[in-house]
Amino acid sequence: MTGFQLDRRFFFTDRSGSINIMAAVSTAFVIGVLALGVDYGNLTLQRRTLQNETDLAAIVAASQIDKAEEAALDHFARNGNRIGVKHGDTLLTRQGQFPFDRLDTLDGIDGYAEIVKGRYTPDSSVPSGERFVAGRTPYNAVTVTTTATGELFFADSIAPEPDIAVKSTASTNARAAFSVGSRLASLNGGVLNKVLGRLLGTELSLSVMDYRALLDADVELFAFTNSLATRLHLTGVTYDELLRADMKLGDFIEALGGTRGLSPPVAALINGIGRDLGSTQTRIRLDQIMNLDAHRSLLVGHSDGLVAEASAFDLLNAAATAANAGKQIAVDLGATVPGLASVKLDLAIGEPPVGTPFLTVGQEGSIVRTAQTRLKVTATVDGLSSLAGLKIRVPLYVEVAYAEAALTAIDCLGGGPSNATVKIKAVPGVAEIAIGNVDPAAFSHFASTPRVAKATLVDSTLLKVAALGNAYASNLVPETLTFTPKDIANNRVATISTHDTLTSLTNTLLRNTDFDVSVLILTIGSPKAVQNALASTLSAATVPLDAVLYNTLLTLGIRIGEADIRVTGAFCQRPVLVQ
Repeated sequence: MTGFQLDRRFFFTDRSGSINIMAAVSTAFVIGVLALGVDYGNLTLQRRTLQNETDLAAIVAASQIDKAEEAALDHFARNGNRIGVKHGDTLLTRQGQFPFDRLDTLDGIDGYAEIVKGRYTPDSSVPSGERFVAGRTPYNAVTVTTTATGELFFADSIAPEPDIAVKSTASTNARAAFSVGSRLASLNGGVLNKVLGRLLGTELSLSVMDYRALLDADVELFAFTNSLATRLHLTGVTYDELLRADMKLGDFIEALGGTRGLSPPVAALINGIGRDLGSTQTRIRLDQIMNLDAHRSLLVGHSDGLVAEASAFDLLNAAATAANAGKQIAVDLGATVPGLASVKLDLAIGEPPVGTPFLTVGQEGSIVRTAQTRLKVTATVDGLSSLAGLKIRVPLYVEVAYAEAALTAIDCLGGGPSNATVKIKAVPGVAEIAIGNVDPAAFSHFASTPRVAKATLVDSTLLKVAALGNAYASNLVPETLTFTPKDIANNRVATISTHDTLTSLTNTLLRNTDFDVSVLILTIGSPKAVQNALASTLSAATVPLDAVLYNTLLTLGIRIGEADIRVTGAFCQRPVLVQ
């Protein structure tokens, strides 16, 4: 009994083997921790590899956004990744298409990618997580979310293999500079001087050759914005800040005349107009004249080589139009138009649609528009034939809705950032020409269309004639224009038309006019003879009236039923990761 007790005490007090037990237990723990560490490290490596492949897939998908799913699937397959692409309820694989709910039963598929198309705006004022908007068109970015099953080496017996999900967003950045307006015309210097001078608030005495020089002189927009920022003493500002800056009309014109690259004669013409303005306080904003959305966040002076140009004349009349938007002005041309005894104009310019001036540097979906315009022309002409000796009053009312051009596609052809084809869908402004009187109070209110009432053309002791008629430009079908790299380099100007020129529209107006003729003195002839003489008189007046209308509207960058579209540059940047 005593021996047993001694042995028991010995057993409980002997510590010679404890280290072996602790070593065995701790070794198992360390091995387990190491195993989990290996699995964790391997999962981290798998996530990083999957993220890299997803980044590349997003870039590939963004470069072929019209077939983004097929492009991503091809990328995964070419790089040995067994990843399908979800498309609705379908899973696209190299082996064909399968219902997505069969994913877990498919051999050779380790996961799937889901692609969301949308629009990315590189605006630093917008939180980074909100710059991509899913589903917004036109698309310029894609988000690729890839989900795959992670592989475990040691823990697979005690835990299911986890899913690894990664996400990447890539955006393209193709841009083009384009404009809508009117160019190249049979110019009448007298009309242009009166109208443009009245819009600018001064008197002009430019010749037709001067106007031709202004039309032919291209101004590089980024050189101009540099000149404008210097003129306004703005340093370290973005294009967005410059676009929103309130400035005097005179500062705009002085900066235009000081733009690098203008020939000395053209610069002298513009500077002369600036001096004629004197100390006018009329103010404008640059965003009423041009849209530089694609460069808003860049500092003035920084660009990427995109060529953006407009004629000096276009910029002058755009500034003049912006200065008079929402106003009504009157111009007395007197007897300066051959074939017309006198001409008076009343002009009303609608407020320009926000963000759509005549010129833009933007991405797909960008829009440019001309000004909505109303014009009253009151001309007097000398009667012909049996109307000889009588003055005939011709009251015309013209309403021109804006012409519009939208950038629908930039197809990057490779080999250089400017090697691209640009597609523009354009429609000319719908126009109405009427003979008749318009209520002056309603003339400048663009919320409604003024009613045209019968007007008196002749009011004498011999004869009274009243008339009312109208004609509309027709065939207003949007037309898609394609500008190749060669077209862009050669400054091609494409014209869209309703196929109703101004002259034919005026002739149509005369055919559609109802005349009330009251012959008060029988010796003047029968009503039929008076109507024939009246028709001959008005027909002879169509050419000088056309000159008045054409040159007045040209000053605003408008042609009735027609519009000129120009693309001056395109720039393609490779897709880049943005999120």
